[in-house]
Amino acid sequence: MLRPFITIEKQAQEVLDFYKSVFPNFSLHSLKYHADPHSDLIMLAVFSIKNQEIMISDTYISHDWKITPGISFFIDLDKEEELQILTDLLGKNGKVHMPVANYGFSTLFSWIEDQFGVNWQLNIE
Repeated sequence: MLRPFITIEKQAQEVLDFYKSVFPNFSLHSLKYHADPHSDLIMLAVFSIKNQEIMISDTYISHDWKITPGISFFIDLDKEEELQILTDLLGKNGKVHMPVANYGFSTLFSWIEDQFGVNWQLNIE
């Protein structure tokens, strides 16, 4: 089994809450917290979006690195309205790398970096 893994600094619960509000097919499968003194942080959560399992973990150690935009989640969608809604919700307080448009390789596409630095490529073939 291959599952994407997100490591984020002390914001995993915010990420889970945000994705739950954005994706109607979000499902949380498991949640485990770090031991004291970091018991308010998530050691490991497994969730899914569109049946794709994703893992996330809080780090309580500050790192010099952030999530790179070169690694992203690519979602094929069926409806223009769904693509636009996800673009708007994920892009709020984030960055738009490629706004919704036809770039020649698909009918409609957008590339959004959400407020946590996670990148999403949304596509309609």
